[in-house]
Amino acid sequence: MVSPIKWRAKEWSIFAGILGASVVTYVYDKEIYDFFQRNKSETTETVSKYVLEPWGTGLYSIPLLGIIYLSAGKNNHHKNVALTGLKAFLLSGGAAVLSKHIFHRHRPSDNEPPDPYMWQGPYPFTMDYTSFPSGHTTTAFAVASVLAQGYRDKLWVGITSYSVATLVGLSRLHDGKHWATDVIAGAALGTAIGITLSRINFTKNNKLDLGPTALKGGYGIRFAYRLD
Repeated sequence: MVSPIKWRAKEWSIFAGILGASVVTYVYDKEIYDFFQRNKSETTETVSKYVLEPWGTGLYSIPLLGIIYLSAGKNNHHKNVALTGLKAFLLSGGAAVLSKHIFHRHRPSDNEPPDPYMWQGPYPFTMDYTSFPSGHTTTAFAVASVLAQGYRDKLWVGITSYSVATLVGLSRLHDGKHWATDVIAGAALGTAIGITLSRINFTKNNKLDLGPTALKGGYGIRFAYRLD
């Protein structure tokens, strides 16, 4: 069977905790938004723009994965981690976009005053109202999860990766681009995708392959199962 069915109790508890926090936080979305907007400064704006946000867009994370791959030499595990991280980035980005167009939640900037309870629901043919979930946070946590799972013997990798991903999420609140629940949901989605791909790709003799693929007129997800 495919993860997350194969998740361990630890992964399930983390995922459930994130979702539970999202539900509780929903009540305080407006207060959290106001707090971040009141405490912005030129310094925090610079850090958010040039240090944190690029991790969510892939400007920093994809080159990092490239460095891991190119410096791996004959170490196939490092190459596997890098390729799995790239898959996680692409799949999580696609999943975030799909979710945005299912929920069509208003961003803080879409209403005056900002209203966290505005949802359009499935509404095709428009690129408006794409707050939920945070795409930057989703991709950041997906890559972080792969790095943490791929280098479980190096605790500092997991701590650093998840810390950077968390700061990416906070930067989206700081910039007024998302509500807190958008960020928490993005963290849950990215973590689920990253751990799932890690379970598939880091398991010896695993016969299942999951990854993005290009199709005529768009993109999709490739499932492959070896029969040998």
